[in-house]
Amino acid sequence: MEKPNILLIVIDSLRSDKFSGIKKSSITPTFDKLIRDGTYFEQTISSAASTILAVSSLLTGIYPFKLGLGGKNYKKYPSESNNIAKILNEHGYTTYATAPEVASDFGLVCDFKNPDTAYDNYYSLFSGLGDEIINKFKNNILQGPWFFYIHLFDLHTPVIVPSLFDEEKFGISKYERMVSAIDNWLSKLFEYIEKENTIIIITSDHGEYIPVVQTENGIISLESSSTDQKLWKLGNKVPKNLYPLKQKMGSIIRKSRDQIKSTKLDETKLSEYEKRILSNTRMSIGHKLFDDFLKVPLLFAGPGIPKQKLVKNLIRQIDIFPTILEILELHLPKNIDGKSLKSLMNDQLENESIALIESPPSLKNTSPKFVGLRNSKYKYIKSLDEKKSIPELYDLMNDPLEEKNISSEQPEIAKNMEKSLSELRNFDVKELDFDDAEKERVENTLKKLGYI
Repeated sequence: MEKPNILLIVIDSLRSDKFSGIKKSSITPTFDKLIRDGTYFEQTISSAASTILAVSSLLTGIYPFKLGLGGKNYKKYPSESNNIAKILNEHGYTTYATAPEVASDFGLVCDFKNPDTAYDNYYSLFSGLGDEIINKFKNNILQGPWFFYIHLFDLHTPVIVPSLFDEEKFGISKYERMVSAIDNWLSKLFEYIEKENTIIIITSDHGEYIPVVQTENGIISLESSSTDQKLWKLGNKVPKNLYPLKQKMGSIIRKSRDQIKSTKLDETKLSEYEKRILSNTRMSIGHKLFDDFLKVPLLFAGPGIPKQKLVKNLIRQIDIFPTILEILELHLPKNIDGKSLKSLMNDQLENESIALIESPPSLKNTSPKFVGLRNSKYKYIKSLDEKKSIPELYDLMNDPLEEKNISSEQPEIAKNMEKSLSELRNFDVKELDFDDAEKERVENTLKKLGYI
């Protein structure tokens, strides 16, 4: 039997409710058709609101903290990890990656075989990158059977929408207009893919806040300004000696936007959720463990994948890795945290999964570290700094926007989830530090991306 090709597309910062469902205003005929032609998991939980941690989980089926990446500070991805590229290389696949440079800086694409695994973080799908990817298929460059991991960065803040799609008919927000643009580009890519022998997987590393609120007086939007976008476009064109100036300019812009928020927003008319998404970003101090950041799409389509299948069970990002291996009838490595989703695709009953979640680390211990546990009913969050920890518990069935902390009202549930969290995280880990040159490179990349 001919081995199927595997196309794994990770759309950075794509939330599940903006991929499918009544809460999206974008135009997505390509996504919609794939959902009809495949299996969609509507409750997929990311390991962390951080590209590095999330992608490490996706490629290994292991939680970030077990890889040594889950501390308070950024650490290096362990190259000895048994990741998807390494396994498929051993089983006759040629593995390819096209990912932003930040993934390469942390070592996430070290086992892929093409020399051009990483692209400049500022290189847009619509300024040449999209054509380069399509040409790999159009010109039959890929040697089959192949596994191709494509990581698209165009939804990463600030979102710069191609002029053709920057109209309200393509979405209420710039974020959703970009979703429309990406969907349209994918339709062009799929023209050159041998669909009868290719399994297509679409997911995301994490979600994002979309600071757009519909009120009775109109839409409040605090999406990236044109100045933010111009700073982003400069990207690597800014000389190293001018990084402090760029950071200062960025700081001035953020303070200016904060003033605009405080003068324009009548908080008495906003819900707790609306206040949160308008007042914070993924770069703000805090735990980043709300569902806006953690619920991501997951779709499988292609040969052997059930069609028109909607799976409502909670599943985890770590489950993608073992699912790919079971579809290919390959043995699963020992000591992974994920479990294959193939049985759910085939309507077999499964016990509910529990998702471990954690906040992004920092380079210089500048942000507090939070961890949590999520099932289909509740989410529990705590700080690793026990002295400052105020536990949070949310009833996801009755409070899906996570507006009310009920830990004091439901102490037994909080206590049980705390116990389960402690047991699951009781694991000795080995962390790998960057050498001085690696640390400087990573720190510069994270500064330019706005993380530090």
